[in-house]
Amino acid sequence: MKTNFQQEFEKHLNKFATSPYLFIGSGLSSRYINTEGWGLLLENICKELNLEKNFYYYSSKSKNDLTVVARLMAEDLFEKWWNDAQFSDSRDKFSKESQDTESPLKYEICRYFEKNTYTINAEYEQEYNLFRKINVEGIITTNWDTLLERTFPDFNSFIGQNKLIFNNSIDVGEIYKIHGCVTNPNSLVLTENDYEIFHERNPYLAAKLLTIFMEHPIIFLGYNIGDTNIHTILNSIINILDKTNIDKLKDRLIFCERDNSVDDCEISDGNLLVNGLNLPIKKIKYKKLDEVFEVLANNNRRLPIKILRHMKHMVFDFVKSSKKKSNVYLADETNIDKLDLDKVQFVYGFGIKENLSLVGVKGISPTDLLLDIINKNLKAEPISVAKNALPIIQAKYIPYFKFLRNANLLDENGYIPTNDDTKELHPDFIKKINNIQLSDFYPTGSYLNKIEEINSKYKSVAELIANETPKHATLYIPLLEESKLKPEEIMTFLQNSKLKEVKLSTDYRKLICLYDYLKYKKQK
Repeated sequence: MKTNFQQEFEKHLNKFATSPYLFIGSGLSSRYINTEGWGLLLENICKELNLEKNFYYYSSKSKNDLTVVARLMAEDLFEKWWNDAQFSDSRDKFSKESQDTESPLKYEICRYFEKNTYTINAEYEQEYNLFRKINVEGIITTNWDTLLERTFPDFNSFIGQNKLIFNNSIDVGEIYKIHGCVTNPNSLVLTENDYEIFHERNPYLAAKLLTIFMEHPIIFLGYNIGDTNIHTILNSIINILDKTNIDKLKDRLIFCERDNSVDDCEISDGNLLVNGLNLPIKKIKYKKLDEVFEVLANNNRRLPIKILRHMKHMVFDFVKSSKKKSNVYLADETNIDKLDLDKVQFVYGFGIKENLSLVGVKGISPTDLLLDIINKNLKAEPISVAKNALPIIQAKYIPYFKFLRNANLLDENGYIPTNDDTKELHPDFIKKINNIQLSDFYPTGSYLNKIEEINSKYKSVAELIANETPKHATLYIPLLEESKLKPEEIMTFLQNSKLKEVKLSTDYRKLICLYDYLKYKKQK
């Protein structure tokens, strides 16, 4: 049952036609993998590198400006790094990539992250597992660590401003690491000099992020509401907007702030002062993030994120390029330029070209499924048929088990279990499949009275077929005891070209379904 907070949060998100973006700061990594804050990290690095001066010297000299601390540490490390035997391994691996006096420090910071195994904090493991299940459009982060890549392996990462600004991002299933990443030492925004360059390029970054901010709700996690990085970026965005468009940001900015005084999440209206403007925002206070993530996890997608990314990339490529592409096809180009676009409906199809069949958008019929058991000519993904076609097909006799088995949705005994793989299936459909039994394929009426007679007369399907007419064989085979029912013998009968008078009759359909039941229900 949804809490009051979840109902209100969900209602707010439903105002927008698009899924949220996350803007993630260091607080989230500290929570889940115990990464140090920036100050403590530099202090530990200072000890790790055996610098002549300790961290507090640098802190005092810089008036506790950590960007200056990092610059001073980099200057003191430079000569030592190039000459001291302590760093011989580092030089062997990184010397060719060194770009300036600050590169060695960045490299050593990345090595520090590599050496320290950041495992999931047991205190928040349950919450983190919920985090992994959320459905969001994309993520922006100032974090250097690789927690987000581990959490969302289907997302594509863009490291640094240059990668984001000058590469073809498509805004779906992407992680924008605007302060760099430990997998690329020179990308780190670390020192006073790095921040100066970052701020110089802020207008370009803001222009790139503008569309995201204008089209999506943005949920800030792991930041203090007064964080300088956030204010700098918001300020850059606001500077390129007029008042009308600034108003469009209303309610799109959602700040999550930790507050250990609350037991349950709370959502309220608030304001954020940026560049002299009061921006209306939503504020979420939390002690635990479970409720937030549960709402975001229920933001269901029609397709997995990696499929959406691929589709958008192909369409983008198709529109952008004047050259003929081999992986995008038009099914009907006839007079397409003369269509009245206000009066037609377009269908966008997604699939593997080699597997396309005549079924197409008309859908899979009961007959398609029945004939596929015999001819095996229905080219379709088992998982797609099992989840999207079988539950909605309206017919009494359907061969369910072949596609359910091939989609790995059945246990060894032929039942649909309740787990993550089957959660999309309606409980009524699961119940229906799990209640199917051999007696469902019996003939009706007086033929049922022949069970004892048929079993005393015949020891196998093959023997029955040899002594009965095709019509009577179709009726009598289901009456045999299960030990006598050999699927291969039933299939031989079903493929007999002389069965024209019984093909696709109700009893013939039952027999196909009986074969399907015997062949695929239980794990062989």
